[in-house]
Amino acid sequence: MAYGFRDMTTGSITVEHPGEAFFKKYLGGVTLAAWYMNKEISGDCDALSPENKIIIAASVLTGSPIPGTSRFTVAAKSPLTDAFGNSEGGGFFGPELKWAGYDAVIVEGKSPKPCYLKITNDTVEICDATHLWGKDTGPVQEAIREEMGDKRVKVLQTGPGGENMIRFAGLLNELKHWNGRCGMGAVFGSKNLRAVAVRGDGRDMFKELDKIREYAKWFGKNMKNHAGLPGFGEVGTMVLPSILSSMGILPTHNFQMNSFDKVAEIDGAKIGAEIKVKREGCYACPVNCKQVVANSSDDPNKNIDPAYGAPEYETLGSLGSNCGIADMIAVCKGNELVARYGLDSVGTGMTIAFAMECYEKGIITKEDTGGLELAFGNVDAFLKIIEMIAHRKGFGDVLAEGSYRAAQKIGKGAEKYAITAKKMEFAAHDGRGKWNVGLGYAVAPNGGDHVVVEHDHCFIGEPNMQPDALVDGDIYPLMKWGFRKTIDPLSLDHDKVRLFVLLQRLWTVYDTLDICIFVGEPSRRMITFEHITQLVNDATGWDMSLFELIRVAERGIVMSRLFNAKCGITIKDEDLPQRMFDPITNGPLEGVHMDREQFLEARMLYYQMTGMNDIGQPIYGKIVELELEELWDK
Repeated sequence: MAYGFRDMTTGSITVEHPGEAFFKKYLGGVTLAAWYMNKEISGDCDALSPENKIIIAASVLTGSPIPGTSRFTVAAKSPLTDAFGNSEGGGFFGPELKWAGYDAVIVEGKSPKPCYLKITNDTVEICDATHLWGKDTGPVQEAIREEMGDKRVKVLQTGPGGENMIRFAGLLNELKHWNGRCGMGAVFGSKNLRAVAVRGDGRDMFKELDKIREYAKWFGKNMKNHAGLPGFGEVGTMVLPSILSSMGILPTHNFQMNSFDKVAEIDGAKIGAEIKVKREGCYACPVNCKQVVANSSDDPNKNIDPAYGAPEYETLGSLGSNCGIADMIAVCKGNELVARYGLDSVGTGMTIAFAMECYEKGIITKEDTGGLELAFGNVDAFLKIIEMIAHRKGFGDVLAEGSYRAAQKIGKGAEKYAITAKKMEFAAHDGRGKWNVGLGYAVAPNGGDHVVVEHDHCFIGEPNMQPDALVDGDIYPLMKWGFRKTIDPLSLDHDKVRLFVLLQRLWTVYDTLDICIFVGEPSRRMITFEHITQLVNDATGWDMSLFELIRVAERGIVMSRLFNAKCGITIKDEDLPQRMFDPITNGPLEGVHMDREQFLEARMLYYQMTGMNDIGQPIYGKIVELELEELWDK
């Protein structure tokens, strides 16, 4: 078990082997990254300065043949939130990094010229990328593989968006697997780092590899009989727009509405029937939920390159319904453009939707936009503004800062139309219909993150969801700790907050071990927490308990909040935009809104339950309980 430091300023590399006790305490993923951020990054550094550091962290399970364990974490101080930033992604890069012999790579400083980091087993070097700078992601991946003489090289990269330090620029590998959120691509760009390319040969690092392989075989054999998984693989998350619209929780026109009357035009059923060409997946996963689309046309705005995959739900909601785009070709083209340019599709879509509402309200005009009629549903303007954002052209330069900062610059009341938490745009889920999700947006260390806890409707069953999934002892064994079976999605009572605290820790187990929720969430869960505990021990030779795994995850949450405290984040930053407290204006939940008094009480109860003071920062007693005293002095 090892990690490597690479100083981009001096070109030096250091490899460290911190030992088994260290990895037992932090395991990997977001928890390992949070420890390094507290140790290595000052709270007051500029996120786009050389003082910031990038942590790329796998886990003790990454690279195993277990389905759903291909994921890895990228973390740094976020240029979008000015606080803790992390983003998980799947695909093939994480396993390749482990096979090269590294549990984590830390990049610091700034290269004097564009470069990429090449890792081939124990050989690490900085390579010139001047000839790659400014190019789209597809040609860059091809060029790096050609230079390394191996088409199997896995390339994690940003694009022109990251080079131009768009604050919501992301990272992708294989052109379609994303670490999208929190602006990690912009941090790459700030260091003149275009990509990290990895090739590794060591696949036998697991102690009980035969047992792990047997589990993988069991998964593949039984998957077809498991509720939800086979159908999920056929369409992936593209199935969700119509479902959420029918439930009244699909963000539409910048969260002004929650049902989209033209949702069928951007739904997975239509996309699958007309332009889907195949399915793909992440390493070692037979679910194959990644869809691929293609379209041939003389019109460049309608010609879709299958190399960039297909939009998943968050993209369909962000670039589609929330921008009023009722054209599957346009949304799929938008997905291709953000992948070519290295832009997070959620940040891009939500920021464009913000601008469209400002245009609708007359706050900005054609004079501001350079002649673009930036109206909801305008396909030509929608595609043009993505390009303008990626290259910081005209009004795109304003939006490249994200909707929070753009609103500050625009003024005229635009601030109330930026739907953000900690300056980061919400994902494509409206907290007014899922109050657990709403609370998560507020208290998630990295901002408007929807993957913090289980979504509320999983408690009561929803379309394509196994009823009572969360209270089945085989699904969430800890649910028997006194939780009632009926949990109201439109509530933040004490039962809900108690459940939120537990579920945040359980979901952070996923993010610490870099396990995909789609093999672990209700209706699809095959990897139970009993399985997870056994697999960790099979991989490492340890004898960890589920209690210990949850304790590691709690360390990750507390260290994330401790880093935010260093950055000056307090209760004032853990609020929701006013729109969440205004009534929904259409659909089945018309008139529904979050109750602000319940939200404020729930937030304070969350602080008390998790060892935070009354402004949301960790208390010393919690630090001592989790054996993190050395970070307190930092």
